[in-house]
Amino acid sequence: MTYLEIDSAIIDVVHKVCNECKTRLDTIPKENTTERKAVQLEYGMYTFCGNAGALFNMERDRAKVVHGRQYYCLNEVLHKYPVINSAYRALNSEDKLRFIAALQAELFIREQWLDKKEAELAAATAAGDAKSVFELTIQLGAVKNMFAAWEQWRIENNIFPHMFEGDCA
Repeated sequence: MTYLEIDSAIIDVVHKVCNECKTRLDTIPKENTTERKAVQLEYGMYTFCGNAGALFNMERDRAKVVHGRQYYCLNEVLHKYPVINSAYRALNSEDKLRFIAALQAELFIREQWLDKKEAELAAATAAGDAKSVFELTIQLGAVKNMFAAWEQWRIENNIFPHMFEGDCA
């Protein structure tokens, strides 16, 4: 697969997960407010994964997105993930683009969002803030579910699978 085909497939995974969640949301009766709120939060996080991670609503020139994220990953992220960085550096230029297309959304979200929200959840739990714990647990669960969906795609297509196991276990 080319890097643009990989990029498209990653976006397709986001759409699939979003559509499945939206279908679930549409079946929940309006009077089940807590359940609806939980699934709405989940849906919002899947959309976030597309917008912030895959940038599918922000840029029509997908080559530009991948090249931009390659620059970002090289300068801001990869040095924090030794196993991933080493794997990337060993690749030829074409495979480096494929690598970035397959992993950039998850790398970006891990770098910009995940640690901060996990710290917020720990603080909310320690403070006994049930509302924040409820919301953060759903948000983190949804993002990790998207990571799992991306990883499943990478495994099924043998496109840089298991890269996060060494650095993020």
